[in-house]
Amino acid sequence: MNQQERAILIWSVFFVISGIVFIIAFFYSPLIGTLVTTAYIMLYIGLSAAFMIVFREIAGIKKDTLTVLKDRKEELQEVKDALKGKFYRKKIDNDSYRRMAEDYEKRITEIEVKIRRLERNK
Repeated sequence: MNQQERAILIWSVFFVISGIVFIIAFFYSPLIGTLVTTAYIMLYIGLSAAFMIVFREIAGIKKDTLTVLKDRKEELQEVKDALKGKFYRKKIDNDSYRRMAEDYEKRITEIEVKIRRLERNK
């Protein structure tokens, strides 16, 4: 269960509990029922607005993270390509090139896995 699903579940539980409290308060105190009704309507509107803001922020964070990961992947790919150019120009030896290329490929693969995971959870 991801963070957004947990937040929705928590919000739903509290929404149901506050509805039950509202019904109990309304039936056991008819004299102040109007005030209680007004207070709970304001509470529902406030909770709904707060959670909509939170959900929007969570979606924004996910989108920003995805953008950062894609940018980082491109940077690593460019560095790997530059490394290949240095190898062809004989500025680095074969063992060094292989070791560094493997390291960059490992990093790129890790980022690709993170990107796929984030895109799957959208």
